[in-house]
Amino acid sequence: MRKVVALCFGVLLLSGCSGMRETNNQFTTHAECFRVLGYAIPEDDQAAARALVPKGATITDVKSSPADWHSVVGFIGNLLWIHQTTVSGTK
Repeated sequence: MRKVVALCFGVLLLSGCSGMRETNNQFTTHAECFRVLGYAIPEDDQAAARALVPKGATITDVKSSPADWHSVVGFIGNLLWIHQTTVSGTK
């Protein structure tokens, strides 16, 4: 039982990471969150990824996991899954 609790706690801690990579005049940000019954833990991945975008930058591409309740993939993802958002563009 302790191993299961430790594994669940580890997944929750690791699932909330975000970061940014910059090269020359381009950037890419990413953020992940763990969804349980529609609630994002620790925070919404789209908001976290957009918060890392440099000021004055132009966003050219946004990729995100579906988080709706109307499609099969979105429904399963909202029940128990890791969601990811990637934002890229130029500075």
